[in-house]
Amino acid sequence: MEIIQDQEEGFSARHRWSGWINIWFSVVSALVLVIALNYFSHRHYQRTSWTDNLQHKLSARTEQLLTEMTNKVDIIVFYDRTESTYKMVDELLRKYGHINKNLTINSIDPLQHPKLARKIQAKFRLSEEQNNVVIFSANKRHKIISQGQLSRVNVKTMERSDFLGERLFTSALLAVSNSEQPTVYCLTGHGEHSITNLNSSGYGEFGQLLGEMNTRVRDLSLQQQTTVPGDCRLLIIPGPKTELNLEEQRSLNRYLDKGGRLLVLLNHRSNGGIKSLLRFWGVSIGDNTVLDPDNTLGDGSITLKNYVYHPVVQALQKESLPVRLLLPRTVSPLPESDPLAAKQKMQPLIQTGQKGTAYRNFLNNENNSKPVPEAGPGSLPVAAVVERDTLAELKTDDLARIIVIGDSLFLSNQMIDKEGNRELAWHSVNWLLDRSNLLKTIGPQPIKNYRFEFKANEFSRLALILIGIMPVGTLAIGSLVWLRRRT
Repeated sequence: MEIIQDQEEGFSARHRWSGWINIWFSVVSALVLVIALNYFSHRHYQRTSWTDNLQHKLSARTEQLLTEMTNKVDIIVFYDRTESTYKMVDELLRKYGHINKNLTINSIDPLQHPKLARKIQAKFRLSEEQNNVVIFSANKRHKIISQGQLSRVNVKTMERSDFLGERLFTSALLAVSNSEQPTVYCLTGHGEHSITNLNSSGYGEFGQLLGEMNTRVRDLSLQQQTTVPGDCRLLIIPGPKTELNLEEQRSLNRYLDKGGRLLVLLNHRSNGGIKSLLRFWGVSIGDNTVLDPDNTLGDGSITLKNYVYHPVVQALQKESLPVRLLLPRTVSPLPESDPLAAKQKMQPLIQTGQKGTAYRNFLNNENNSKPVPEAGPGSLPVAAVVERDTLAELKTDDLARIIVIGDSLFLSNQMIDKEGNRELAWHSVNWLLDRSNLLKTIGPQPIKNYRFEFKANEFSRLALILIGIMPVGTLAIGSLVWLRRRT
């Protein structure tokens, strides 16, 4: 019996030591694994969000700007943290900060830090009531984005429908970090869309977009000033209703001969008297109205995404994002037999579908007769781009550039946010200004709202499940477990 007892004690001791060794080995292994995971997660990580409204990947345009930006920018989130948009602002700026370490982001709640809030209000000249803003500051310049600018509100439901933070934040970074601020002139004096008018047919929203693009916007009347100013980097002709006189057209031609940049938006009732000027630069505009039954919406506008590959439309083509035009006219290249066609590089940008048809006198049909087709059916061009080296003999890079779009209403306040209209404006202006690094798209981030509504009988069923069935079920399962253990 003693021999058997010694063997059992020895066997038991050996197992005890083996158990302790296993425990220590497990602990050490776990520590090594935790350290290794922390090391690799610190060097190789990817941020993501499990919240629907925060789950948004930065656009290629923003990532490129953040990667190339080398100067330091201070960002102050001067925000009440209980506001509904604060989390979206904070999460978006954290993504910016993870890409570019030169961004210093400070979040200050004016209700929790009143003394610091007064200093910020004094420094950036904010009123005492002006809270919930994001301030970008660098190079002795600053840009302020307010909460009202950050989202669109659905007038019918009074709910926020789109979060515009990335578009505005990226524009603000560009404004404070880039010292160059080109001057853009908008032609006036012929019934054009006003760049400051906020009515439905005005161009106020487009004017704000030009400001977001870090440009200086001014009006230009060639009736009072006979030449285009020397600091003009881009001239916009926004849908003239009356004709430009011969001297004004000569001024435009001289400006283009020096390598000028021109964005022409045609009114649906008038070509502005610049038909001969554009023909000299390789563009033929039609005195017609283009209809496309396959792409027509209920309000009479047409949505088009038949793009011809070009930097102006490549981002829209990649995203399959259409533009919405209203009563456009044809914008076509000159026939190859025309001697003016060989002087410049001209190509269409946007075309209709296969059933596009151009009608003459469609809008001025006094006799109510059936409109007569002038061109089509077929893919008809409604926008085009022109390049010409005006100093070819000197071999310079000073190219004259023109974009002609057969509709001006698509950039009105009523239509600029339809489909890809804003993006087309952004890309057109940037291409004309030689900003190739900005020819990528930033779309609005949709804000998803979830609402649960119950009828009276449905609410009673839900209450029965939550108050009756679930507690009773939990007790029943607990009783079964207790009985099982007892037996």
